[in-house]
Amino acid sequence: MQTPFVTDPDHPVCVTCPARRLPRAAFVVYDRPSRECPFDPADGYRYTADRAPACVHPHRLGVDADRTAPEADASTAPDGKPRHR
Repeated sequence: MQTPFVTDPDHPVCVTCPARRLPRAAFVVYDRPSRECPFDPADGYRYTADRAPACVHPHRLGVDADRTAPEADASTAPDGKPRHR
């Protein structure tokens, strides 16, 4: 069995953080919540599109984000045209 990244029950990470159940190499860290790592209500965790577990609070883990999330509220698409919701 692999040791989770966070083992101290008093560490200030979310209850659903993958760091509580996985070693550091087994999940990605975004700098904030993003559409690239949505919450899955079926099991209560966040995942990337390829189902890699994701943490969205690097400051709580004391690490740098290793994947930078895009601007969630960008008003224009990459081609410069306005986005419509």
